[in-house]
Amino acid sequence: MMKTAITFFCTIFVSLPVFAQSISKADAIEDINFLDKTIRAVHYNPFLFSSTSKYLKKVNQLKSSIPDSIDTKLFTLKLTEMTAVIGDAHTAPTIIQSIFKSDFRKPIFLPITFIADKKNKVYADGKSKSDIIPAGAEILSINGTSVQKFYQECALRSGGLQSYSNEIAIKMMGYNLYLSDIKAPFKIVYIYKNKKQIKTLSEGTILRNIIADVFPNLVNNPYSFRILKNKIGYLELNTLEGDYHPYLKFFDSCFTIIKEKHLKTIAIDIRKNTGGNSINADLLLGYFNSKKYTLTSGKYWKISRLYKNELIKHGDSSNIYLKQDDDSIWQTETCAPYDPKYISEEAFFKGKVYVITGPMTFSSANMLADGIKRFNLATLIGEPTGENTNDFGEGYRFLLPKSKISMSVSTSFDMGADCNEKTKHPVNPDKSIYTSYIDKIKGTDPVLLYILKEAE
Repeated sequence: MMKTAITFFCTIFVSLPVFAQSISKADAIEDINFLDKTIRAVHYNPFLFSSTSKYLKKVNQLKSSIPDSIDTKLFTLKLTEMTAVIGDAHTAPTIIQSIFKSDFRKPIFLPITFIADKKNKVYADGKSKSDIIPAGAEILSINGTSVQKFYQECALRSGGLQSYSNEIAIKMMGYNLYLSDIKAPFKIVYIYKNKKQIKTLSEGTILRNIIADVFPNLVNNPYSFRILKNKIGYLELNTLEGDYHPYLKFFDSCFTIIKEKHLKTIAIDIRKNTGGNSINADLLLGYFNSKKYTLTSGKYWKISRLYKNELIKHGDSSNIYLKQDDDSIWQTETCAPYDPKYISEEAFFKGKVYVITGPMTFSSANMLADGIKRFNLATLIGEPTGENTNDFGEGYRFLLPKSKISMSVSTSFDMGADCNEKTKHPVNPDKSIYTSYIDKIKGTDPVLLYILKEAE
């Protein structure tokens, strides 16, 4: 069983021609209509968490708000208002649009990354350019735009749980400011040590520098391993995307070292993991679990000619999906737990396993956490995941015909490991530890501190 990742990162540096920086109102409306038609054709149920009337109202509002000509970057943000109404975070414009790739290596992005408190106040986290704006400085405005208001507006443009929407909004602030054409020179108004200050930056930074920490998979850091204080094996798993061979090699190396060092505790961190191929989750479990389990108990999959054509286009001509009737719902159930799909006899770990979750734990990573919690395969620690255990998946990816904006629309609805289609909650950790904005400013990790203390 596979549940595709939140597919917004898949095409960041693909070579594509540069498209027009703006499109006409007629072309924008044609794209909106094309998106609406595609959503209705391939989505399992776009109105499961919303209503037809609410959705149509937003579509009509969006069309009427388009001026005679609209910048393509701003149009990308506008489309998120339409998809957010559905309440499905898998259905949206891809977060990083390849049509803007010519800008990605230009120093035009705000060189600051942010964190927010529960009152929606926004602070510099000090990770990107602490010498410019100190960590903990409250950011009031950038080029006259209220940062707090901008953050709140961005959080409303994402579907899914509010915790996930908030995280995506604060992590992608720099990119969303770029889409809003807020560019250098940057006039930043902030408060630090109770003193209001103003700083102007004549130049920004490249995109990589403002997403490297929050989306390490985008900068070729899908996973890493190190030993903490000579007593904990710390495996940071930032994605499940891709073929299983590299994962198998990585897991083998990690657990071989763990065995050689006689470590009794491991921590598997999936707080930055937005999903991928669940087969790689099964492989990971094979290094410390021998009990029966399941990561998902069923799928309701909308059968569409568009998705069939996509499978065939990519050479998947034997997929059983192709044998189903168009416009039907293909239902599969796998409620009974199964034996592990893989067990490593050479490097099997029998000690204490912690799996760390948070609001960015999503899609197949959410499934992994759900299966672990349901069948008590390890101790979940941290914060609730960013997605309900029953949620959408299997994204259909396409380009809008006029703007060439990249989109993803869900085609399936997946049930969690408890085999209850009425379940409506994220995966809650066994040990809840909240990382506050103060912790983030100080650069401390209360979850790892707790695990280190328990391992003494």
